[in-house]
Amino acid sequence: MRVEPECVPCIYRTRALEIAASRLPSDDKIAAMRLFTEFYSLLLAPGASTTVLAWRAFSKVKELLGDEDPYKAFKEESHRVALPLVEEVRRAAEKMEGFDRLRFLIKASVAANLLDPGSPMGLRPAELIGIIERVRFGRDELDRFFLLLLQSSKVAYVLDNCGEALFDLLVLEELQRMGLELLIIARGKPYQNDITFEEALAAGFGKLGRLVSSGSDFPGVVPGFSSEEAVRALAEADLVLSKGMANFESFLLSPPPKPTFAVLVAKCAPIARAAGVRPGEAAAFFLKGPPSPRDLF
Repeated sequence: MRVEPECVPCIYRTRALEIAASRLPSDDKIAAMRLFTEFYSLLLAPGASTTVLAWRAFSKVKELLGDEDPYKAFKEESHRVALPLVEEVRRAAEKMEGFDRLRFLIKASVAANLLDPGSPMGLRPAELIGIIERVRFGRDELDRFFLLLLQSSKVAYVLDNCGEALFDLLVLEELQRMGLELLIIARGKPYQNDITFEEALAAGFGKLGRLVSSGSDFPGVVPGFSSEEAVRALAEADLVLSKGMANFESFLLSPPPKPTFAVLVAKCAPIARAAGVRPGEAAAFFLKGPPSPRDLF
């Protein structure tokens, strides 16, 4: 996605807060912010990609902090707190069948995204179920996605953040139950609070399908920035399911060759405009419109 004026302070603020939240002494934080500000200003140009801008800025923050994984503790806490919530969602889903169950599980993963990054800290299981029921899609093509799943044999699933990914595990279990072969793509190296290949492996994703590393910390799967294996996985699948804003933005930069279904929450106006919803709304839609069945083969 092309950078818009409001993207510039948004990305800068996120990166400055990462420095502020670090363990550096106060004076070192100020010095790091000065160096980062100088670096960031040189990245700005009309027509720049939001994905590349955010990625290069985060890489600089990691360099300045001397920390390859600034979100490590937060990711571990998100995972710990999500576990009992996941089991509650699993029990609720067992009462459903077919499309209703898949829709509920995808809504659960969206609800988990809505809670990122400050929650689900302290959230009780019953509260999450209520939030799932209140999720509303400003753009909803899940019914068409389900029909195409029934005509597919292989799906590539691009994971997003760490706590939310445990709810994606439930979606993947359902896709496996439908008889689909799964290619599961995770970040090769830490990018913000996104789940990495090693973290996904430890969480059991490899038991559901072929777990693929993107080979880098780039927030998406794009030729030249990601591993050849990850790029091939997108081409190999009949359908691609993309979770979260960063993956969506990267696929606007370089769309996969196969039908791609995006599931996200539009947390800012530029993403909302690109997804065709209002800020704060969820969206579940095909990047290029719903394909016909013959497009799968």
